[in-house]
Amino acid sequence: MFLWVAASASLVLSAAAVPARAAGDGPPRPPAPRLLRAVPDPAAESVPLTGQQRHRLLEQAGDRREETARAAGLGADEVLQPKDVVEDADGTVHTRYERTYRGLPVIGGDLVVHDGPSEHSVTWNARRDLGSPSTRAEISSADAGQRARSWAASRLGGGETDRTRSRRVVWAAAGTPRLAWDNVVEGTREDGTPSRLHVLTDASTGGRLASWDEIQAGEGISQYSGPVPLATTRKGDAYELSDPQRGGHRTYDVGDGSPVLLTDPDDRWGDGTAASPQTAAVDAAWGAQRTWDFYHDRFGRNGIADDGVGATSRVHFGDAYANAFWDDLCFCMTYGDGMNDQRPLTELDIAAHEMTHGVTAHTAGLIYTGESGGLNEATSDIMGTAVEFFAAGARDVPDYMIGELADVRGTGKPLRYMDEPSKDASAKGTSQDYWTAGTRKLDPHFSSGVGNHFFYLLAEGSGSRTVNGVTYSSPTHDGLPVPGIGLHNATNVWYRALTRYMTSTTDYAGARVATLRAAADLFGTTSDAYEAVGNAWAAVDVGPRYVSHIAVDAPPSRDAAVGQPVDRTITATSTRPGALTYAATGLPDGLGIGAADGRITGTPIRAGEYSVEVTVTNSAAETRRLAYRWTVLASGGDHFVNPDRFDIPNWRSVASPLTVTGRDGAAPDDLKVTVDLVHDFIGGQIIELVAEDGTALMVKDFVWDTGSELHATFTVDASALPANGTWTLRVTDNTPGIFLTEPGYLDRWSLTF
Repeated sequence: MFLWVAASASLVLSAAAVPARAAGDGPPRPPAPRLLRAVPDPAAESVPLTGQQRHRLLEQAGDRREETARAAGLGADEVLQPKDVVEDADGTVHTRYERTYRGLPVIGGDLVVHDGPSEHSVTWNARRDLGSPSTRAEISSADAGQRARSWAASRLGGGETDRTRSRRVVWAAAGTPRLAWDNVVEGTREDGTPSRLHVLTDASTGGRLASWDEIQAGEGISQYSGPVPLATTRKGDAYELSDPQRGGHRTYDVGDGSPVLLTDPDDRWGDGTAASPQTAAVDAAWGAQRTWDFYHDRFGRNGIADDGVGATSRVHFGDAYANAFWDDLCFCMTYGDGMNDQRPLTELDIAAHEMTHGVTAHTAGLIYTGESGGLNEATSDIMGTAVEFFAAGARDVPDYMIGELADVRGTGKPLRYMDEPSKDASAKGTSQDYWTAGTRKLDPHFSSGVGNHFFYLLAEGSGSRTVNGVTYSSPTHDGLPVPGIGLHNATNVWYRALTRYMTSTTDYAGARVATLRAAADLFGTTSDAYEAVGNAWAAVDVGPRYVSHIAVDAPPSRDAAVGQPVDRTITATSTRPGALTYAATGLPDGLGIGAADGRITGTPIRAGEYSVEVTVTNSAAETRRLAYRWTVLASGGDHFVNPDRFDIPNWRSVASPLTVTGRDGAAPDDLKVTVDLVHDFIGGQIIELVAEDGTALMVKDFVWDTGSELHATFTVDASALPANGTWTLRVTDNTPGIFLTEPGYLDRWSLTF
């Protein structure tokens, strides 16, 4: 993937020379907690599979796919296609399937079936039920292709498009499953990087649903690892840079446009300088070698695709090309020579980063857009770092920074910091330390900071720590310390989550679930390591923190209103076995809490500010208390309000009810409807007031207003309808298909008589 750089530089910094955090860089942080001792369960270790064994398991999965589909509750029009399989030491087999619907590929329909001595379950993608989407396209392939090419041209930054391939698919990665055209626009970016851009077009409206690029390019970093052993093949009187021990991996020189396999008469390659065309090939071959060994030795993975086939490395791509990229179609890694053709981008962690994109493509298949794109990029950073520690090079000292030895931007700083991602601030953007509601809108290189920071905290813990001579100081979102479980265990958790439980559209909340499941497999749900995973996520603002072995989601403190029914739930879990019990003091008058399920229900009868404290108790009599303020708004008389938030799905409707009582006769002819609504395209939101008998009154029709917030009062004539009863505000998203917007929400609304 791209990692933007402003300039090249020749100064090489020692890893130990990277300065520690200065005293004036912010408030002091608590000391680093101790590393937890975590011993994985041997039953959860992966079993290395030969190519023949893997083929047989996939073949068996194919033979059982109809039975598996029925057991999973899929419809008659849905067919499963086995994609990948891994096996645990206890005999549990995890089979990853893709789906088709009436013969069409379902993007976002992948799932993983877990079948073993003690487990029979399914990990679903974002959608389990596809419904019955139409397979009739209102938009032609040619029309969709033209729209895709126009969009691609705007994204290539002055590059060129060559050809477009289209296929009909069912898009189930977001919103309601629908028929779409998957247009693949092939071309070249402005800097020379190849592009194979997917543009998903709604086959009914012509709207753009999503886009991502298959070509996954890296950062402008050039660094050598010094003297390294290479596996080569002798052919006659010469040697080829072909690795017979690792699936026949080959390294080619593409400097003249055509790939040429590198050869040498004496099996001595390169001289450590860019002046020798072999030097970049040495680093590329070394990176592929170490990456293969890491995945094989640590996880029993037999190559990038786990099929025993080696990838291909290509060096000297382009002219002064300051990038590198993985292309899954050619199953190859391509390196440019950097600015001025003097610093080939062949650093070990970059090679491992890019090849890990291939591992991700052949396992979870995380789509390179939104939060799944950030997780895709973070996975490559995480595993690239793990490979660097695995290699333990003398010159490339392992660390938690990317590009630490090359001053590519001319700033004296690495390109990425895993302990505090926001330190990588550049003209192009800043990586996130913590999750926010806007994470899904960022470029994956910056949204990846959330995953990178989580991983560092899980491996090393928060606070100040020195590793291999480099001092780190990692903050947490809530200011509380987090203990680490060690790099080895953290890597095991991430890889298991990636290969067993993540799917193509997993977001950060889903990654939390996946890594907790992986930690449960490896260490058990009552372990300190399991809690450490949850707390590392809480430290980057994803999910709740465990305190006294109880984790509780933020209490539902959003405003309530007098006379409007309330049904909200306190959600909690514990690492102690057994049920939880709930109690609360200070609840608004008219509300109560269920001791067994944590549901707060009832109808508030008095407005005011309430100081609420919820107590959650586990089976070990450990308690967790959460205090918060809860406001109950006045509602009644002439003014009735519903303060609950309702999310608005793209191109669908949402209905928010409001109970009106105590009014005599009909509603007025100047009924005031006040609406607070947030959406990327306010003009496309159609708002109707629906009476209890179903009569709909237009409040706001479609207008060409591109604002993002609506705070307005409208007047409607409701004199033909009784005032008392349940009124509903119906909001329908009718955003034009030419816009790609995030789902909005109705923040609150009210009626004034």
